[in-house]
Amino acid sequence: MKVLIVGAGTTGLTAACALSLQGIDCQIIERRSQPTQLSRAVGIFPSTIDLLSSIGVSADLFSEAVPMRGLQYLRNGRRLLFLDFTSKEYLGKTGLFFPQNRTEAVLASVLRQRGVNVQYGLQLTDITSQNSSAIVEYSNHHRESFDWVIGADGVHSLVRQKMGIGYPGLDLPERWSIADVEVNGYMPPNLVTVNLQEPSNSLSIILPLGQGRVRVVSSKEDALSVLLQPLDIKKIHSQGSFQISVRQAETYYKNRVLLAGDAAHCHSPVGGKGMNLGIADAVAAARAIFRGEIEQYACERHKIAKEVIKKTEFARKIVTSNNLMMKCGLWVLAKTIEVVPAMRRGYIRHLMEI
Repeated sequence: MKVLIVGAGTTGLTAACALSLQGIDCQIIERRSQPTQLSRAVGIFPSTIDLLSSIGVSADLFSEAVPMRGLQYLRNGRRLLFLDFTSKEYLGKTGLFFPQNRTEAVLASVLRQRGVNVQYGLQLTDITSQNSSAIVEYSNHHRESFDWVIGADGVHSLVRQKMGIGYPGLDLPERWSIADVEVNGYMPPNLVTVNLQEPSNSLSIILPLGQGRVRVVSSKEDALSVLLQPLDIKKIHSQGSFQISVRQAETYYKNRVLLAGDAAHCHSPVGGKGMNLGIADAVAAARAIFRGEIEQYACERHKIAKEVIKKTEFARKIVTSNNLMMKCGLWVLAKTIEVVPAMRRGYIRHLMEI
């Protein structure tokens, strides 16, 4: 069996790891000339670490990761909810912070050990698929036949477009922003801070990346300028703005082509589920190819992503709402979670699962 993976992000690299573990001949191409140094996602769930371990990516490889030890929600700088994850009850049940580019480097190193190398600077330009094979044409004009192709080439997936698979949904009008910075002075270690700011109804999230480095994500266009308490910034590593799309492919497979990750679905970063969902897609896609369960893969993963999109959009609307009843409801929910153990456990489980 011969499989082509288009896209060498976390989803594509994970799919290659899963396939190579089964001894399946896989190739992986990436239109970029080299691995990216940018990192949109940073959170890895415990279930994702378990999935990666199941395909031979040892949890020890993530030893540099920063464990999540606390989460606080603020409203205009005043604490709304604090969750402490340092007790034995939450040991191994909370997330890790590890930049996406480092996650990709770990996956790529595992692949190299198995004799699989990413072909950078090579782009798919066309694909035709019958019932028994897929014929791919590359940017170097070479043509090749595969038993299966996995499209893991992102939101603007050329694989999806060439296969004529619809990607219905919407693009939100506002622009969000992100900044990775080094800071002077004390920053609460391993603590995630979510600040709901009024009257602008903006959302700011500060994520620890270790060694005095943090990531700021904002629902406004300039993440650093809208913070209520400006950071003492030592160095800006990267910053930029982006538009959120909320979309899902009409189907996750057609003939001999499967879609996974952002090529199949996209949503807001609220909840940090995007990269984790893509990794889960990749493992499921590889297992479906190995076991001959393609229709089951398409049905199950579509259903799971649809539910994630629904929950993520609900959360985004709540935390950025200007509705007074929504604000009051959020306050009541926060206080209930804080004082009722069963609610607290359920909420934390919801946060850490796909």
